[in-house]
Amino acid sequence: MATVEQLVKQYETDKALQAEVAAIMADGKVSMMEFMQFAKKHDVAISLEDLPKYLEQAKKLGFM
Repeated sequence: MATVEQLVKQYETDKALQAEVAAIMADGKVSMMEFMQFAKKHDVAISLEDLPKYLEQAKKLGFM
């Protein structure tokens, strides 16, 4: 199981992951369904309660 930090590190060099994140972020928001599907696909251990925290982190990293 990956951590969020590992996935962020992977994002730095993984063009496919960058494209996937860009597609999710294209409308400027993330639905609960998109969040859970992404987490499940990448086997990341995070909960729905963490969504606001990670959306804020995504803004700081320039994803949004």
